[in-house]
Amino acid sequence: MLPFLREEKIGLRTQVTFTGNKMKIYIPAYFLEDDSMGVIIGRRVQTIGLYWFSVDDKFYELQIPVKISFEFSDREKKTLRLKPGMPMMTYEIFMLEIGDAFIYDTMYKQSIEDISFFLSKMIEGAKMPPTVSYDEVLGIFLKALEVTEIKGKFGVGSVTLEFLLSELYRDKKNNGYPFRMSFDGKRVSPFDYKMVRIIKVPEMNSTFTGLTGEDVNQQLVAAVLRNREGRAERISPIEKIIKY
Repeated sequence: MLPFLREEKIGLRTQVTFTGNKMKIYIPAYFLEDDSMGVIIGRRVQTIGLYWFSVDDKFYELQIPVKISFEFSDREKKTLRLKPGMPMMTYEIFMLEIGDAFIYDTMYKQSIEDISFFLSKMIEGAKMPPTVSYDEVLGIFLKALEVTEIKGKFGVGSVTLEFLLSELYRDKKNNGYPFRMSFDGKRVSPFDYKMVRIIKVPEMNSTFTGLTGEDVNQQLVAAVLRNREGRAERISPIEKIIKY
């Protein structure tokens, strides 16, 4: 437990209370533009616990892949870059004072709705906040499966899950290539990616794989635009097999 947090029993719930002077919690603004992702009720916020916060100008990252609630004393909205390498983003910034609940209730009630929410919004919906480092994405996904007790029930190996996730993260400068092909952990920032919805992956990979998508007309338009913009075509392994 961090030195400015204290766990205490309040009635039937267990709360993590902020004991410092000032804390700022940075929630991506789009989290609160969709009621299913986050809501503000009076002086309390409920949203998925994937965000950054600061105390005395020192930044910390929260990685709790289920919905949690916290209290706040004041709020503001700003567009800024939290740390070097991170993208410019618009945040709802919530200020906590001593005695405010950093986590309103730590007693997590496991529900299939939590993993459904995580998969539909964070993965299929490409809503994972771009403040999450690329090399931490798989860990958060596995943590979501573990917290909701789904881990191991998919019957799918970790390598397969890692590959599927990596296809959703594209090179920001060339969406035709997965970010894993340009990220080296040194010269390229781990935040310099663009996450896309899974239904967009086929059209980004190649014209052939695009035509296997749900909307053939959209795939043809994407192919024409790719050619007009002079972007290189990525040949899929299946195409190479068929060719020979």
